[in-house]
Amino acid sequence: MVKKIALALVPVLSLLALPLAHADVRVDIKNESSEDCSVAFNARIDKTKWLTIGWYVFLPGEEGPVILKGANDVHDVFIYHDCELKPSDSDEVKRAWVKTNLKFTDYVPKENEDGYEEVTFVRLKDSSFTIADTQR
Repeated sequence: MVKKIALALVPVLSLLALPLAHADVRVDIKNESSEDCSVAFNARIDKTKWLTIGWYVFLPGEEGPVILKGANDVHDVFIYHDCELKPSDSDEVKRAWVKTNLKFTDYVPKENEDGYEEVTFVRLKDSSFTIADTQR
């Protein structure tokens, strides 16, 4: 009897031993502005860890997905773009550092490091974001 219970528990216990899977977050971006726009993201990838990644360049009229690997929830993703992003009073904002002239992926803050500047990110409300000539 004990042997049967032990054998029945083996598959259940092996599932508990697997590492937790991280879901990736897809964000659909559409550029309705008249300029090329560079986009960066700041996304929570763990309870205490953040990923800051950029640049994704969208030409006028271009649209497409960005997959944020390791991010779990679109509501823990903030976006910044260089086409006059103007947060509204109701937007939740976050300051973070971005590399000014090269593609980057950072898992630790780059505060005051050469080649970085602090910008204001806006929390995404859903999995799509449209860049318009007049933001909000």
